[in-house]
Amino acid sequence: MKTAFLILIGIVFVCTIVFAIVIWRQTVKFEKKARIAKKQKEEYLLKLEEEQRLNQETLAVSQDEQPQDNSITEDRPD
Repeated sequence: MKTAFLILIGIVFVCTIVFAIVIWRQTVKFEKKARIAKKQKEEYLLKLEEEQRLNQETLAVSQDEQPQDNSITEDRPD
């Protein structure tokens, strides 16, 4: 009986170690995927900021090029 109990404890210990290794490997894989996703997100945000800045510059240039008409004209029937 004592030997069977020691074998059971050994099996439980080995299973625990195996599950710990499996969980650790999955954690490492998840960290790699998260790191890649974070890098892609940062690149996308930089690209988006650059596009917004270019759009604002284009808008500002196009507004500067348009002649400014400060007079208000209304069509009134006389």
